[in-house]
Amino acid sequence: MKDRTEEIILDSVDPCLKISCLIRKSNRARRINLRIRSRDKVVLTLPSRTSLLEGYSFLKQQKKWLDKNIRKFPSTCSLVQYFSNGGRVWLSESFHHLNCLSMSEQTKAFHEILNDEIRLYLPIDKIPEVGIFNFLRSLAKTNLTARLSSLSCKSGSEWKKVRIGNQKSRWGSCSAKGTISLNWRLVLLPFEIGNYVILHELAHLRHLNHSSEFWEHLNDICPHAKLLDKKLRKEGKLIISLGHQP
Repeated sequence: MKDRTEEIILDSVDPCLKISCLIRKSNRARRINLRIRSRDKVVLTLPSRTSLLEGYSFLKQQKKWLDKNIRKFPSTCSLVQYFSNGGRVWLSESFHHLNCLSMSEQTKAFHEILNDEIRLYLPIDKIPEVGIFNFLRSLAKTNLTARLSSLSCKSGSEWKKVRIGNQKSRWGSCSAKGTISLNWRLVLLPFEIGNYVILHELAHLRHLNHSSEFWEHLNDICPHAKLLDKKLRKEGKLIISLGHQP
Protein backbone atom coordinates (compact mmCIF):
# COMPACT_ATOMS: atom_id res chain seq x y z
CA MET A 1 0.00 0.00 0.00
CA LYS A 2 1.27 3.45 -0.87
CA ASP A 3 1.30 6.08 1.85
CA ARG A 4 -1.87 8.14 1.81
CA THR A 5 -3.02 11.30 3.56
CA GLU A 6 -6.45 11.82 5.09
CA GLU A 7 -7.98 14.94 6.60
CA ILE A 8 -9.47 14.64 10.09
CA ILE A 9 -11.84 17.20 11.58
CA LEU A 10 -11.91 17.36 15.36
CA ASP A 11 -15.07 18.72 16.96
CA SER A 12 -14.32 20.72 20.07
CA VAL A 13 -15.19 23.82 22.03
CA ASP A 14 -12.73 25.79 19.88
CA PRO A 15 -13.24 26.12 16.12
CA CYS A 16 -12.81 22.77 14.40
CA LEU A 17 -9.26 21.62 13.95
CA LYS A 18 -8.32 20.10 10.62
CA ILE A 19 -5.48 17.63 10.88
CA SER A 20 -3.52 15.92 8.15
CA CYS A 21 -3.07 12.21 8.89
CA LEU A 22 -0.39 10.27 7.03
CA ILE A 23 -1.35 6.59 6.85
CA ARG A 24 1.39 4.10 6.09
CA LYS A 25 2.18 0.40 6.48
CA SER A 26 5.32 -1.05 8.02
CA ASN A 27 6.68 -4.58 7.95
CA ARG A 28 8.32 -3.92 11.34
CA ALA A 29 5.19 -2.66 13.09
CA ARG A 30 3.59 -5.21 15.43
CA ARG A 31 0.55 -3.11 16.30
CA ILE A 32 -1.31 -0.01 15.13
CA ASN A 33 0.49 3.12 16.22
CA LEU A 34 -0.73 6.74 16.15
CA ARG A 35 1.72 9.56 16.77
CA ILE A 36 1.25 13.32 16.85
CA ARG A 37 3.99 15.07 14.88
CA SER A 38 2.71 18.64 15.18
CA ARG A 39 -0.47 20.57 15.86
CA ASP A 40 -1.73 19.82 12.37
CA LYS A 41 -0.09 16.51 11.46
CA VAL A 42 -0.33 12.95 12.79
CA VAL A 43 1.04 9.64 11.50
CA LEU A 44 -0.89 6.36 11.62
CA THR A 45 1.34 3.31 11.17
CA LEU A 46 -0.29 -0.04 10.39
CA PRO A 47 1.26 -3.51 10.53
CA SER A 48 1.59 -4.95 7.03
CA ARG A 49 -1.31 -7.38 7.55
CA THR A 50 -3.69 -4.81 8.99
CA SER A 51 -6.35 -3.62 6.54
CA LEU A 52 -6.95 0.01 5.73
CA LEU A 53 -10.50 -0.39 7.02
CA GLU A 54 -9.15 -1.43 10.44
CA GLY A 55 -6.89 1.61 10.37
CA TYR A 56 -9.82 3.94 9.71
CA SER A 57 -11.77 2.33 12.54
CA PHE A 58 -8.87 2.79 14.95
CA LEU A 59 -8.45 6.41 13.86
CA LYS A 60 -12.13 7.11 14.50
CA GLN A 61 -11.86 5.63 18.00
CA GLN A 62 -8.90 7.91 18.78
CA LYS A 63 -10.62 11.20 17.89
CA LYS A 64 -11.22 12.21 21.50
CA TRP A 65 -7.63 11.37 22.42
CA LEU A 66 -6.37 13.45 19.49
CA ASP A 67 -8.66 16.35 20.35
CA LYS A 68 -7.24 16.40 23.87
CA ASN A 69 -3.56 15.93 23.08
CA ILE A 70 -3.17 17.87 19.84
CA ARG A 71 -3.57 21.11 21.80
CA LYS A 72 -0.44 20.41 23.79
CA PHE A 73 1.53 21.10 20.63
CA PRO A 74 2.22 24.72 19.64
CA SER A 75 0.87 26.17 16.42
CA THR A 76 3.31 26.02 13.53
CA CYS A 77 5.36 29.17 13.16
CA SER A 78 7.85 30.38 10.54
CA LEU A 79 11.30 31.67 11.49
CA VAL A 80 10.28 35.12 10.26
CA GLN A 81 7.25 35.10 12.56
CA TYR A 82 9.24 33.69 15.45
CA PHE A 83 11.84 36.44 15.41
CA SER A 84 9.28 39.15 14.63
CA ASN A 85 7.58 38.15 17.89
CA GLY A 86 10.75 38.41 19.98
CA GLY A 87 12.44 35.06 19.34
CA ARG A 88 15.91 34.72 20.82
CA VAL A 89 19.28 33.33 19.80
CA TRP A 90 21.45 31.95 22.62
CA LEU A 91 25.17 31.95 21.83
CA SER A 92 26.11 32.41 25.49
CA GLU A 93 24.35 32.97 28.80
CA SER A 94 23.00 36.23 27.37
CA PHE A 95 20.54 36.07 24.48
CA HIS A 96 20.35 38.07 21.26
CA HIS A 97 17.36 39.25 19.28
CA LEU A 98 17.61 38.69 15.53
CA ASN A 99 16.76 41.61 13.27
CA CYS A 100 16.53 40.75 9.55
CA LEU A 101 17.18 43.66 7.14
CA SER A 102 17.03 43.77 3.33
CA MET A 103 19.83 45.53 1.45
CA SER A 104 19.31 46.24 -2.25
CA GLU A 105 22.99 46.82 -2.97
CA GLN A 106 24.19 43.59 -1.36
CA THR A 107 24.72 40.34 -3.27
CA LYS A 108 25.69 38.26 -0.24
CA ALA A 109 24.26 38.00 3.24
CA PHE A 110 26.28 39.24 6.20
CA HIS A 111 25.66 39.94 9.87
CA GLU A 112 26.90 41.93 12.81
CA ILE A 113 26.42 41.42 16.54
CA LEU A 114 25.69 44.56 18.55
CA ASN A 115 25.13 44.07 22.28
CA ASP A 116 21.89 42.06 22.53
CA GLU A 117 21.07 42.27 18.82
CA ILE A 118 22.14 40.32 15.76
CA ARG A 119 21.57 42.23 12.55
CA LEU A 120 21.26 39.99 9.53
CA TYR A 121 21.54 41.78 6.20
CA LEU A 122 20.07 39.93 3.23
CA PRO A 123 20.01 40.75 -0.49
CA ILE A 124 16.63 42.20 -1.41
CA ASP A 125 15.91 39.26 -3.73
CA LYS A 126 16.61 36.70 -1.01
CA ILE A 127 13.62 35.00 0.63
CA PRO A 128 13.85 35.99 4.34
CA GLU A 129 12.85 32.53 5.61
CA VAL A 130 15.60 30.87 3.59
CA GLY A 131 18.15 33.52 4.52
CA ILE A 132 17.46 33.20 8.24
CA PHE A 133 17.54 29.40 8.07
CA ASN A 134 20.91 29.31 6.28
CA PHE A 135 22.38 31.91 8.61
CA LEU A 136 21.30 30.10 11.78
CA ARG A 137 22.61 26.74 10.58
CA SER A 138 26.00 28.29 9.84
CA LEU A 139 26.02 30.13 13.15
CA ALA A 140 25.06 26.95 15.02
CA LYS A 141 27.85 24.95 13.40
CA THR A 142 30.46 27.31 14.81
CA ASN A 143 28.82 27.94 18.17
CA LEU A 144 27.75 24.39 19.02
CA THR A 145 31.08 22.90 18.00
CA ALA A 146 32.85 25.33 20.33
CA ARG A 147 30.43 24.57 23.16
CA LEU A 148 30.89 20.83 22.65
CA SER A 149 34.68 21.19 22.85
CA SER A 150 34.46 23.27 26.02
CA LEU A 151 31.93 21.01 27.77
CA SER A 152 33.79 17.83 26.80
CA CYS A 153 36.93 19.16 28.49
CA LYS A 154 34.98 19.91 31.67
CA SER A 155 33.22 16.54 31.63
CA GLY A 156 36.32 14.53 30.77
CA SER A 157 34.72 12.92 27.72
CA GLU A 158 36.31 12.62 24.29
CA TRP A 159 34.30 12.66 21.09
CA LYS A 160 35.58 11.73 17.64
CA LYS A 161 33.36 13.70 15.28
CA VAL A 162 30.55 16.25 15.44
CA ARG A 163 27.69 16.82 13.03
CA ILE A 164 25.32 19.78 13.15
CA GLY A 165 22.11 18.68 11.46
CA ASN A 166 18.51 19.60 10.70
CA GLN A 167 16.82 16.81 12.65
CA LYS A 168 13.02 16.89 12.67
CA SER A 169 12.39 15.60 16.17
CA ARG A 170 15.68 14.83 17.94
CA TRP A 171 17.91 17.31 19.72
CA GLY A 172 20.98 15.14 19.49
CA SER A 173 22.44 11.67 19.33
CA CYS A 174 25.67 9.81 20.02
CA SER A 175 27.03 6.84 18.08
CA ALA A 176 29.11 3.97 19.39
CA LYS A 177 32.01 5.31 17.32
CA GLY A 178 32.02 8.62 19.17
CA THR A 179 30.16 10.77 16.65
CA ILE A 180 27.90 13.35 18.28
CA SER A 181 25.08 14.84 16.21
CA LEU A 182 23.44 18.05 17.37
CA ASN A 183 20.35 19.87 16.14
CA TRP A 184 21.13 23.42 14.94
CA ARG A 185 18.03 24.63 16.82
CA LEU A 186 19.93 24.24 20.10
CA VAL A 187 21.08 27.86 19.65
CA LEU A 188 17.41 28.88 19.96
CA LEU A 189 17.04 27.21 23.37
CA PRO A 190 18.05 28.96 26.61
CA PHE A 191 21.80 28.48 26.98
CA GLU A 192 21.58 26.22 30.05
CA ILE A 193 19.10 23.90 28.34
CA GLY A 194 21.17 23.75 25.16
CA ASN A 195 24.24 22.84 27.20
CA TYR A 196 22.23 20.14 28.95
CA VAL A 197 21.53 18.48 25.59
CA ILE A 198 25.22 18.56 24.72
CA LEU A 199 26.19 17.08 28.08
CA HIS A 200 23.46 14.47 27.69
CA GLU A 201 25.09 13.28 24.47
CA LEU A 202 28.57 13.42 26.00
CA ALA A 203 27.32 11.18 28.80
CA HIS A 204 26.31 8.64 26.17
CA LEU A 205 29.98 8.22 25.30
CA ARG A 206 30.21 6.19 28.52
CA HIS A 207 26.70 4.76 28.61
CA LEU A 208 24.88 4.17 25.32
CA ASN A 209 21.56 3.80 27.10
CA HIS A 210 19.36 5.56 29.66
CA SER A 211 20.18 3.30 32.58
CA SER A 212 20.45 4.48 36.18
CA GLU A 213 24.24 4.54 35.69
CA PHE A 214 23.79 6.91 32.75
CA TRP A 215 21.67 9.33 34.78
CA GLU A 216 24.09 9.18 37.71
CA HIS A 217 26.97 10.07 35.43
CA LEU A 218 24.97 12.80 33.69
CA ASN A 219 23.99 14.31 37.01
CA ASP A 220 27.66 14.38 38.02
CA ILE A 221 28.63 16.45 34.99
CA CYS A 222 25.31 18.33 34.76
CA PRO A 223 23.65 18.96 38.13
CA HIS A 224 19.83 19.00 38.08
CA ALA A 225 19.78 17.03 34.82
CA LYS A 226 16.25 15.71 35.38
CA LEU A 227 14.92 19.23 35.95
CA LEU A 228 16.63 20.49 32.81
CA ASP A 229 15.19 17.54 30.88
CA LYS A 230 11.69 18.62 31.92
CA LYS A 231 12.42 22.20 30.85
CA LEU A 232 13.62 20.92 27.49
CA ARG A 233 10.39 19.00 26.93
CA LYS A 234 8.35 22.11 27.76
CA GLU A 235 10.32 24.87 26.05
CA GLY A 236 11.48 22.77 23.13
CA LYS A 237 8.03 22.05 21.66
CA LEU A 238 7.87 25.25 19.61
CA ILE A 239 11.59 25.45 18.85
CA ILE A 240 11.81 21.94 17.38
CA SER A 241 9.05 22.80 14.90
CA LEU A 242 10.84 25.85 13.47
CA GLY A 243 12.63 26.00 10.14
CA HIS A 244 11.56 22.73 8.56
CA GLN A 245 10.31 24.35 5.37
CA PRO A 246 12.65 27.24 4.59
